Amino acid sequence: MSKTRSSQNKKVSISQLNNHAIHNKRQALKDLMKLNFDQIQFKNPAQKRFYNTVSKKDVTFCIGPAGVGKTYLSVHAALRELGNKDSKIDGIIIVKPLVEAAGEKIGFLPGDVEEKTAPFMMSFYYNMELIIGKQRLQMLKDGGIIQVMPMAYMRGVTLSNKFVILDEAQNATPEQIKMFVTRIGEYSKYIISGDLEQSDIKKHQSGLEDAVKRFAGVQGVGLAQFKEKDIVRHSLVRRLLKRYHDGFNIIDDVSAEKTISMWIQDHTEIEPQTD
Repeated sequence: MSKTRSSQNKKVSISQLNNHAIHNKRQALKDLMKLNFDQIQFKNPAQKRFYNTVSKKDVTFCIGPAGVGKTYLSVHAALRELGNKDSKIDGIIIVKPLVEAAGEKIGFLPGDVEEKTAPFMMSFYYNMELIIGKQRLQMLKDGGIIQVMPMAYMRGVTLSNKFVILDEAQNATPEQIKMFVTRIGEYSKYIISGDLEQSDIKKHQSGLEDAVKRFAGVQGVGLAQFKEKDIVRHSLVRRLLKRYHDGFNIIDDVSAEKTISMWIQDHTEIEPQTD
């Protein structure tokens, strides 16, 4: 009896689960409960601090540049909570301000909500596939367990028993962030993620900057910050980002064409840098 129970409670890897087909959301959820989420390997102390903060707080602000693992860690924490049989979380909701450089509005894009938002959610779906597999992800999406909700659709909604991730929060206005945080219901968790240095709206209008100042010290609200040194993508990303900081100035009276000529003539990178 105890041996059978031990076998049922044994946690497995995604490669072990991928040996069988998935036919419905119930089976996909059962598989999540079997997954060994403890196998996650943090690549730096900042990642571990963020993950631990999410487990302890109802709302966690995650601030940092692209490439530090914010999306992967957020969906991993959400899927882990969804697969925890002792948790009250029964769904995951992904929210993203749909801001484009050309000013295109979601209402003018063809298709339903899923089709309209799919291009904006590719990074989330990609990371979820890595963790639970494509079939399980599709079943959970089809079954309404994993949903995408544009901010414009959130008015009048109370999100209870949900793990909610707001990505690219720097592109939300203070009014949108206010609406978002007041949607939280019983037994829900929020992650509000963004980069204070990268916004498609004017800085003084960024809801993320406003919220960080406004909610500092509020009980139940946590903060995790990543720096450029925490970037886990190609090391070149760090070197490229340094050119936007560290007092690097572009000389306006030297044209791009002139710079190209000098670059080609030298046959080397201008001011090569090493980590």
